[in-house]
Amino acid sequence: AALELHPTNKKAGVFAPIGGFRAVGNSFRRLAESFGVEIRFQTTVTQVSNEGVMIKGENGGESSFVPADLVVVNADLPFATKSLISKSSGEDNKNHASEIDAIRETFDWDDQFDFSSGVVAFHWAVNKPLDDLNTHNVFMSAGSRSEAEQSWSILRDANNKDVTGDTPFNFYVHRASKTDPSAAPEGCDSIMVLVPCKHLSRQAEFSRLPREEAILKYKAQFDDDFICSMKKDVLKRLSVLKGLGNLESDIIHEVIDTPGTYADYYNVGAGVPFGLSHGFGQLSLTRPPAQSKELENVLYVGASSRPGNGVPLVLIGAKLVAEKAIRKLSNRDQSD
Repeated sequence: AALELHPTNKKAGVFAPIGGFRAVGNSFRRLAESFGVEIRFQTTVTQVSNEGVMIKGENGGESSFVPADLVVVNADLPFATKSLISKSSGEDNKNHASEIDAIRETFDWDDQFDFSSGVVAFHWAVNKPLDDLNTHNVFMSAGSRSEAEQSWSILRDANNKDVTGDTPFNFYVHRASKTDPSAAPEGCDSIMVLVPCKHLSRQAEFSRLPREEAILKYKAQFDDDFICSMKKDVLKRLSVLKGLGNLESDIIHEVIDTPGTYADYYNVGAGVPFGLSHGFGQLSLTRPPAQSKELENVLYVGASSRPGNGVPLVLIGAKLVAEKAIRKLSNRDQSD
């Protein structure tokens, strides 16, 4: 994808929403609400079944069951099948999952799949414009063939403790303000640095822990020493550009995301923001379908189901699932 990015941009251009991709979600929200859809915030789904969903209110509030004719799950598919669906399907379902199991928040995922690369993301607000950066910037280590090969594998395959400042790696920098002035105040700038890394290593025993405890243990797989070392190396690489020699002193606010934080914020399997990988075994018809195998009234949507990840494919998938849901409900009405 990194190799295709710039040639594709030159040929077709880049279309990005003003205000960031959050603007896309906000637009869908306004559209849904204009048609009378009720959106419940600060509410956690803890179980999905053929009959509906079990939900828990804010700060561990009261749990309740919400009946549904059809459930569309937009939580990441590997997480949903393990942490939401498995509570209401299989052998356990014959005796009905206990109420405690149904309302218990957990974090686990189905690790039979191949996952895309994990990501460490540095979000920096800077007190001056970074005019030497384009909207999209790819920094690659390619001093030799062996260095180039190592740069793509070392952060994904090695133990974090083995990664040192001498380890070559590649990263991507997005400067949204180059094309979207709303991304930063006048006279300032904001950039996002994405560094590919390995994904979380699943530990089966963590599935029996309360969600908060499990997430803390997964976050520990990317400790402060590893993150600080990576940040130092990124800044060193950027320092060769005009105006970026003292970038660290120009940073006025910083947010750092790791596979652990992505797992916490978005319940993504293995902590990867891009879902399942796109190898031949998970491409097109070999990728998990929208229809749940266990539950007839449950459909999946998102990066880990068909047709694939990336905003365009996910939105196409959402449209296809919406159409499928309408067909299922319509056929059911006709049969009644």
